Amino acid sequence: MNITELVPVISKYKDIKPYELDDGVVFHEMIMDHMGPKTLLVGLATFKPGKSLPCHTHSVEESVTILKGKAYCDVEGVRTFLETYDTSYIPPQVPHRFVNASEEEELIILWAYSQVDNDLNRIELDRVIVETDLCMVSKR
Repeated sequence: MNITELVPVISKYKDIKPYELDDGVVFHEMIMDHMGPKTLLVGLATFKPGKSLPCHTHSVEESVTILKGKAYCDVEGVRTFLETYDTSYIPPQVPHRFVNASEEEELIILWAYSQVDNDLNRIELDRVIVETDLCMVSKR
């Protein structure tokens, strides 16, 4: 990759068309591969009160920061309570999910995915829904 081929991109929240990824969870894809980045995807997810993503895996690394609200992050049998600005790192192929811990307030997260594998080769992001038990069963 030639760094001089990359150009800055500014993405405006109001210009991004949201979509419901799962029941009660709306995604805004803020920086995606078609916009020019070679190694990073970034977006926001808003969870209605009490809503969650299903247990799932990705083909790439993921980091999530809580921007508003309170959440549970379920990973390999461990449920961790998260508050504003707490941040997670999830390696590829690790079952996980995020749950809005509130029955009254929305949860907003900032997510970032890599677009490269361990050898820094470009890889497509995929999301595979897995059994909920995989998020709650310890591998340690």
